[in-house]
Amino acid sequence: MRKIVSLVWSQHGRRLLLLWALALAAYSNSFQAGIFFDNTPALLEDPRIRAVTARNIGAILTEGYWHITPTSGLYRPVTTLSYLVNYAVFDNGANPAGYHWFNFVLHGVNVSLVYALGILIFDAPALALAFAAIWGLHPLLTESVTNIVGRADLLAAFGVLAGLLCYVQWASATGRRKHWWLAAMVAAQAIGLLSKENAAVLPGILLVYDLTWSERASWRARAPAYAALALPFAAFLYLRSQLHTRLAVALSKGLASRSGFWAPRANSLRIIGKSIRLFIWPDHLSADYSRSSIPKFGWRFSTWEDGQVLVVLAVCLCAIALAVRWRRRSKAMFFFVFFFFVALSPTALEVPIMAERFLYLPSIGLVGCVVAAIYALGRRLSPSWPASPQVAWIAMGVVCLALGMRTYARNSDWHDELSLWSSAVNVVPWNARAHMNLGNALAQIPGRLPDAIAELQTALRISPNGAQEHYNLGRALAQMPDRAQDAVTEFQAALRMKGDGAAAMHYNLGCLLARMPGQLPDAIGEFQAALRIQPDFAEAHNNLGNAFERMPGRLTDAMGEWQAAVSSDPDLGEAHYNLGNAFAQMPGRLPDAIAEYQAALHSQPRFAEAHNNLANALAQTPGRLTDAIREWRAALQLQPNLAQAHANLGSALAQIDQLPSAIAELEAAQRIHPDPQVQQMLDRLRKGRK
Repeated sequence: MRKIVSLVWSQHGRRLLLLWALALAAYSNSFQAGIFFDNTPALLEDPRIRAVTARNIGAILTEGYWHITPTSGLYRPVTTLSYLVNYAVFDNGANPAGYHWFNFVLHGVNVSLVYALGILIFDAPALALAFAAIWGLHPLLTESVTNIVGRADLLAAFGVLAGLLCYVQWASATGRRKHWWLAAMVAAQAIGLLSKENAAVLPGILLVYDLTWSERASWRARAPAYAALALPFAAFLYLRSQLHTRLAVALSKGLASRSGFWAPRANSLRIIGKSIRLFIWPDHLSADYSRSSIPKFGWRFSTWEDGQVLVVLAVCLCAIALAVRWRRRSKAMFFFVFFFFVALSPTALEVPIMAERFLYLPSIGLVGCVVAAIYALGRRLSPSWPASPQVAWIAMGVVCLALGMRTYARNSDWHDELSLWSSAVNVVPWNARAHMNLGNALAQIPGRLPDAIAELQTALRISPNGAQEHYNLGRALAQMPDRAQDAVTEFQAALRMKGDGAAAMHYNLGCLLARMPGQLPDAIGEFQAALRIQPDFAEAHNNLGNAFERMPGRLTDAMGEWQAAVSSDPDLGEAHYNLGNAFAQMPGRLPDAIAEYQAALHSQPRFAEAHNNLANALAQTPGRLTDAIREWRAALQLQPNLAQAHANLGSALAQIDQLPSAIAELEAAQRIHPDPQVQQMLDRLRKGRK
């Protein structure tokens, strides 16, 4: 065994190290990219990944991928478990670097598997090196590697590549080793399927391999491997059937119902054409290729975009025809042409939308076609190629350098939300979603609200019937006191269009109305509308309680809403704080008030007002004055300008005869917010000190 390992290392070890070094150089600036976009709900808002417990692991295995959207139709427990490893086992928490390193290592493993596939297909280490280097450095892969949630594509590709290589080893193995390779192939398929659904293409890839090298074994001999793959598919379907919530993939059905059957297929051809163009010349890369970026197909062929469909169809048919015709002369070309179409089929045909991450696995087929074509051309020019022509390898090196530099530059686009959407807007200026997301990013930056509103208005001009565009413009306008009525108009327009997220729209409209004079009843109506759509909406319960509190005689209703809020979300500190304030006003409920304040601080330790009010409650409890002083000091450490805490702390210190400190606290309270009663106390202490 040691001899075999030594032989493999001497033949391939240095090439693999070179591949990893090149990939590390290209992605060296990706480790500083932040957590934003789809990463926020997956990594920061999913409670299942915060600790390694049986309950969390069980929830990951029995719930959908998106914790915030349980009916998304996605089931990817292996991907979510990998986030759990990062967050809790490696203790990365909200630090993005560890997640990026995990993604890079997965990509490095996949690059190694592509190199192994190159050895298998080309039977030439030099060509395998070029094959893996071009693929591993291509900027089309950046979204899958640098965007943390692209890990699903990395794991799915690992499952497919490892499964294919294990299948090839199984076909040639004998005895017990044959069983081990078969088990490894089944495990690889399971990992891929439970990471992302597109790993289901593995049987199709195996079929392409068998059609390419049909002479290597009979179909009867191959049958056990195909039968074994039924096991991970059965396990996947069984686990999905055990989910607590019913999943429904509505996207492709919705597109089909609106556009018929053939129009989405034609749009799929356009997406294939755009994907191939970006592979050949990856200059205009974007985080979003929504429908506004790729116009819908029209049967009149009145535009160049419609005519492109025929061009792409002709190219695809020619590629398939030539691959079939040259199957015996160029098996590699036949294999990689069909590899590309099979790997792309789940997204291009079933759900005709485009994203660079969808090309992570299919691009292996495109790179393979390029290398196979260069190899065939080189053999025509020189029978000893690739051993002799140095010019070809210099050119290959230049290509890899250019791809690596473009990947390095592309990584900077993924640094934060502002850089990502600024890049997308520059690439596709007519993309409404890109303008909308850029506006949302600008709205988070102090002083950039006017720029944010301008971007959101641009998005609305591009997509005037977009509910999300109206909603996000409303949220931005709501931050400007003199534009409150305009914000109400935008929220109402969004609700009329009945877009996704109606509960959030009602909630935000309610928050805005609650700040406007005379609009409290309307605000209550909006909060109640949000709760009819989403009964466990904790923030809506909390703010409905706040609205009831402001109405005479409705404190009991307010407390009921706050209790509903903490039942829906026990970590909602504000609701615990509000309950504590209510209990503090009721005779005999001071222990309950203290418990609620402590619950608020358990979830929000830096909640200064909760520290202050807890101190006030403790000060009224016999024997707890020392604890109260500690809480007031904690409140002031977090919020030094909290005048009430200074005054209360000064009064408490005076009770335990710490007059200098008491006077200092009262003087601080007076500087922040002058109060006659505090001044009287301060005067008495000064006289007593004399």
